[in-house]
Amino acid sequence: MSYIPRYIPNAQKALEAILWIVTARPGFDVYHIVKAAFFADKYHLQNYGRPICGDLYSAAPFGPLPQVIYNLLKRDPIEMIALDSNGNLPLMIDDAHRVYGEREPNLRRLSETDREALKFGVEHVDGRRFDDIYEETHDDPAYVKAAGLQMDYRDFLTDDDPLRADKAEMIEETARSAVF
Repeated sequence: MSYIPRYIPNAQKALEAILWIVTARPGFDVYHIVKAAFFADKYHLQNYGRPICGDLYSAAPFGPLPQVIYNLLKRDPIEMIALDSNGNLPLMIDDAHRVYGEREPNLRRLSETDREALKFGVEHVDGRRFDDIYEETHDDPAYVKAAGLQMDYRDFLTDDDPLRADKAEMIEETARSAVF
């Protein structure tokens, strides 16, 4: 396997992204949240050259899965430690896996372009059925190329982007040192 540039994810910013999503759409289920995050990251990377919080995406059975966001939603102990949390997240998840925020997102942690991309991601998945999103994400070139493993942010870039090579090089050069 060739080298895949990896960012160091920012768990605090990932939490604020979740809160932004569930403030925009209270009751979004876990699936719609992780897919909104994927489409938001893809949008932000294509338009601004970086992901929102540097999450690690795996090509999971149900589509692209941002590990940090998903693990926060599951209250995974490692993510809670990365978040410096005592386990009390400002989120409530009901028995139908719908998520509600218990506070507004801290907008100081999300740039204007982050919020623009999150809005795009939310609107892209809002009102869509699981099967429709599943099909779209499984056909996504980045998901297909990952073949069940870690996804490469360079593959989030479209092939017809005239700046694709420059953006891919920037990802390679900045991934390890980026601060979110």
